[in-house]
Amino acid sequence: MKKITPLFALLSLFLYVSCMESSDEHSWRVENEEFMAALADSTGIYPLEKMDSVITVEAGAKYEPIVPTGEYYKVLTQGTGRRPVVGETVKVNYTGKFYDGTVFDSGCSSFDVAYGSIIDGFYLALQRMRVGDRWVVYIPYWLGYGSTTYYYASPSIPAYSALIFDMELREIEED
Repeated sequence: MKKITPLFALLSLFLYVSCMESSDEHSWRVENEEFMAALADSTGIYPLEKMDSVITVEAGAKYEPIVPTGEYYKVLTQGTGRRPVVGETVKVNYTGKFYDGTVFDSGCSSFDVAYGSIIDGFYLALQRMRVGDRWVVYIPYWLGYGSTTYYYASPSIPAYSALIFDMELREIEED
């Protein structure tokens, strides 16, 4: 029984240390949070929750956002088309980068406007855009990949990353 106690203590210590943020990760998190906080005072950049309403899957139903998202946007081109309805598929030109300008993804892809099919920040922005809109969207880490490193991008997306997407809603695809 005495042999198990030191092993248990060592295992507990290992689990505790592995859950701690490294100094690099902590530094990255702080820099990203400071970047997002500075957007509040930027000219021409608006909090996403200030939009009037969002059309939901029920025909014509609307709701007002009830909590601040922490997400910001800047309009580069004003579209004239309609907004997508949750559940529709849209085609989007996009470039994703970190606050330091490093590009981690770009392309022209189709996305389902559905919770859970894309990161939350991208989903929230798409609901509010009109066909033809081109926005720069600033997504805080909790609406992106959160506190976990995402290894399926090149370069990988570090934990606590604020994401910046230059995105243009090209079309709403017909079934």
